[in-house]
Amino acid sequence: MLRIGEGAFEELAAIGDAEELCRRLLASPWGWGRSTRHAEVVELLAKVQDTSELPMSFVALMLCTCRRWDRATGRLIAAIQDSGLLDRAALDELAHSFLSHEQVIAYPPAWVSTGWLEVDLDDGHARTCTVDKETLAHHRLSIEPPLRRWAAQRALRSTPARLEELLRAAELFEPRDRAAFIHGLLDAADVLDEPRRRDLIDRGLNTAHGSVRRTALDRLCALDGPEEARRRALSDANATVRKWRAPAPELRPVLFEA
Repeated sequence: MLRIGEGAFEELAAIGDAEELCRRLLASPWGWGRSTRHAEVVELLAKVQDTSELPMSFVALMLCTCRRWDRATGRLIAAIQDSGLLDRAALDELAHSFLSHEQVIAYPPAWVSTGWLEVDLDDGHARTCTVDKETLAHHRLSIEPPLRRWAAQRALRSTPARLEELLRAAELFEPRDRAAFIHGLLDAADVLDEPRRRDLIDRGLNTAHGSVRRTALDRLCALDGPEEARRRALSDANATVRKWRAPAPELRPVLFEA
């Protein structure tokens, strides 16, 4: 069943238990409409906190990968991190899930529904059936690139020594997710020593996505100055990248003695 508009969120918000919320999301992963209101996820997480033995990282994973919010995942994950609802360990677990090449949840179908409809594809006839407890259903999670980017940034910032491992992991992904992975590593490039930072910048400058190359130019600018970064930008095949300009300097407040 597809819920439309405000009714979808109201139905989710009426659930007061983390386990029931996850059941509903598993039972109908595509059925909750579309929304760009990322604050809804924080509201749902807050409501079900401490209502189940399910880890909060798992509840957050189910919400972050629900198709309702797949156009707002960058703001969504930032809001979850800032909310304080997940402690550091839970956020690390969530990041680990986003960095997995493939995330599949196996669960007994009876966990979400006791009755299932079996359809004969030849004649179209259907019958209700009951699955046994040993049968497992599988739900493959869809992880949007902004979630990969956030997770890669968090992983590198937490453990800079993992750079080579994370770069190898990035190669396992399709181009869109690989670019998000590299983008996240560039976001945390300041934790690296200069030689490894240069290696990462070089990887970023050779990534297919222009937005990643622009971020790599920002990092190159910080090391070698705007002229060198500008020279590199002008040789790029992408017109948007060629228009790169050095980031504006951060303004710091000036304190005066009374």
